[in-house]
Amino acid sequence: MSAAPLKAATRPPLVDGLFYPARREALAAAVDHLLSNPDTPRSARFAVISPHAGLEHAGAVMGAAFRAVADRPARTAVVMGPVHRDAEQAFYLPESSVFATPLGPVQVDEQAVAALAASDARYRRNDIPHLEEHCLEVQLPFLVRLFPGLSIVPILVGAGGKSAAETLRRTLGQVFEARLKSTVLIVTANMASYMAGRDTDRERAVLEELLVQRDWRGILTAAEARRISSCGSTCIAAALLLAGEGCGVEVLARGRSQDADDDPGRTVHYAAVGISQAAQ
Repeated sequence: MSAAPLKAATRPPLVDGLFYPARREALAAAVDHLLSNPDTPRSARFAVISPHAGLEHAGAVMGAAFRAVADRPARTAVVMGPVHRDAEQAFYLPESSVFATPLGPVQVDEQAVAALAASDARYRRNDIPHLEEHCLEVQLPFLVRLFPGLSIVPILVGAGGKSAAETLRRTLGQVFEARLKSTVLIVTANMASYMAGRDTDRERAVLEELLVQRDWRGILTAAEARRISSCGSTCIAAALLLAGEGCGVEVLARGRSQDADDDPGRTVHYAAVGISQAAQ
């Protein structure tokens, strides 16, 4: 008698009911409403920067971000974000083959994950960081509503600096070279955070200026010097590298959340940033 197959490991939702509605119908309605805002045009960009926060704080900005990729014929999404807790110099891939959401399960692209894991020693398959992070999870409801049947490649970035950004560019470029047109890159990062920041308005402005200039090195230098407090600087730099020299960058929407005492030093800034590939 043959052994029954093992049930696929599933990463459960962790911030449902906190960052977004836990009920399927309520979540679908909320996301569809945020995606329907005509103030930002639908397009088919290669990549987008989307914030990670509760929908009540950053939902409108997230909706604007995902409208920027809504017309892309995507079958796979690389969803890349920072590790907020102490992390080693590594890129964490999931062991789970499914990410559960209130809108249904999302399959992990096992072939791409295996290829990335084999491409560089800094990639590690480890579910623990994924079970401690919300940044990728809050992007999934938008992807599910826009791209039914889409598979994902979730990457949490603990490594930082020029070498890490270049490694992400090289390995992702190799693995997805043959299917870039059917792949969308979702980078999740807040523009400035009081967790490390001081003058958060200035930090947001510095990062946006570097983004529009496509200065990925400048972003990493500013992060190292603590001129910016974005939690996703390495991910942002990698996205610019992947898009190529001469890529297009546009800030599509902005938002913020602030403490009740209105202390400007305790403000988190959000932005939706669209990134188009450079002409080949």
